[in-house]
Amino acid sequence: MPVDLARSDRTLTITLNRPEAMNSIDPEMFAQLAAAWDEFEHDDGLWVAVVTGAGDKAFCAGRDLVKSAADAKNDWSSGDGAARGRLTPDRIWKPVIAAINGHCLAAGLGLALGCDLRVASPNATFGTMAAKRGIVAGGGQTQRLARYIPFGMAMEMILFAERIPADEAFRVGLVNRLVPEGEALDFSQAWAAKLCENGPLAIRAMKQAAYEGGFGMNMRDGLRLEAQLYEEIMKTEDAREGPRAFAEKRPAKFVGR
Repeated sequence: MPVDLARSDRTLTITLNRPEAMNSIDPEMFAQLAAAWDEFEHDDGLWVAVVTGAGDKAFCAGRDLVKSAADAKNDWSSGDGAARGRLTPDRIWKPVIAAINGHCLAAGLGLALGCDLRVASPNATFGTMAAKRGIVAGGGQTQRLARYIPFGMAMEMILFAERIPADEAFRVGLVNRLVPEGEALDFSQAWAAKLCENGPLAIRAMKQAAYEGGFGMNMRDGLRLEAQLYEEIMKTEDAREGPRAFAEKRPAKFVGR
């Protein structure tokens, strides 16, 4: 299977499993990845996802260009420009962590950028690569890079299509944490477990407010969205449990209701 799924308590680990091809994305992997995001989104028992790549050479080297070159119809689209599935967890308000080992390039970079938190090993490299292939960097690469890191650095990555090392990615804020080689997945899963200790409905509401308000609205509308989500969450069981647990000096037991 080009995509492996493993559940641990409330965390879903998604592993891109084509190490012989640097975990590059072919149509089968793309379809299975889209199905994995759908499962994660709609399963109430899953609160956090971690996505990683098998082996130590690559998180994901991008689209499988060998298969693409052999099959002109290998375009991931329905023929009218509409995507058949989803590469990234876009508009899934549950948190997603990318555990990045080795090369994170092209569509692989798009996938990592579509996650909320990025943990990388020192051997990781990051690049759009599209300009060198005469194509446009897709999967949200141009839009997210321009918003997530200094604009000049984003343009350098997009236009030159050169790889940057893990320490540079960390310096410009593309990566949240650098951890010793071989530890990115364990660290990310520990982060996922820690996230599962917090109120899941509150986390989802704040993620939605940050993305929709921060990137798609002016300040006034963003504040209005935040206030709306605040009022909705205050009506939940979890919003009552948090203060009660604090008063009783015990860990909160959130249920997602």
